[in-house]
Amino acid sequence: MTMNTMVETEQAISIIRKSCRIVALSGAGISTEAGIPDFRSSGGLWEDSVLMDQLSLSGFKRDPEGFYRSSMNLFSTIGHARPTLAHKLLVRLEELGKLQAVVTQNIDGLHQAAGSKMVYELHGTYHTGHCPACGDRFQMAGFYSQIQNGELKVPLCPKCVTSIKPDIVLFEDLLPADAWEGAADSASQCDCMLVFGSSLVVYPAAELPLIAASNGAALVIVNLEKTAYDGMARVVVRGKLGEFARSAYAAFCE
Repeated sequence: MTMNTMVETEQAISIIRKSCRIVALSGAGISTEAGIPDFRSSGGLWEDSVLMDQLSLSGFKRDPEGFYRSSMNLFSTIGHARPTLAHKLLVRLEELGKLQAVVTQNIDGLHQAAGSKMVYELHGTYHTGHCPACGDRFQMAGFYSQIQNGELKVPLCPKCVTSIKPDIVLFEDLLPADAWEGAADSASQCDCMLVFGSSLVVYPAAELPLIAASNGAALVIVNLEKTAYDGMARVVVRGKLGEFARSAYAAFCE
């Protein structure tokens, strides 16, 4: 950690200490440190145009078997991932009554696994699924295991014999309305927004820091790369999220 990063980290911790209605917005950066591949950065999954097509809503409808075949490496990686210290830091802030909600762009469920109670999953979750025909809901872990073991190609709804769709927001999909409304409402009422590992280029999630700042909240961004919102942030920590989390977690476990 450089001297500048150390100073910025202390400034961020000071803001967190003074805040009591914090909302965290997490992006891919909090999960890459748990071993889950990034989607959008250089070398990320979305540089593969064929994969992008297969993991779109139209791709799922056209070829459910191809969708599951293409997604199993990612789902398997997520299944073996464990929460990082950054996830645990947010749990600690919630335990202290400082953090009101976590808004995440990730589908891995690591915030809940770490112990966070109020989580808005803007892009859904890979843990559950539903039948597009009748709406019945399913836990997906058993299906993923069967697919990996070669026992199943596509999970089917027992009522409709329709391909079950994981509850993740694919290309061409709409965001879950309740998650977005909860996230936007939380952002409008917070006194501090922590942005952890997000490039803030994916909308509408990228609108949330603007909503928070427009309502007087302090914006704290911890990210390896620059974002379009750095200029309006109270503090920007340009460094590894794990290093920041180590210092901040220690500060709030004293």
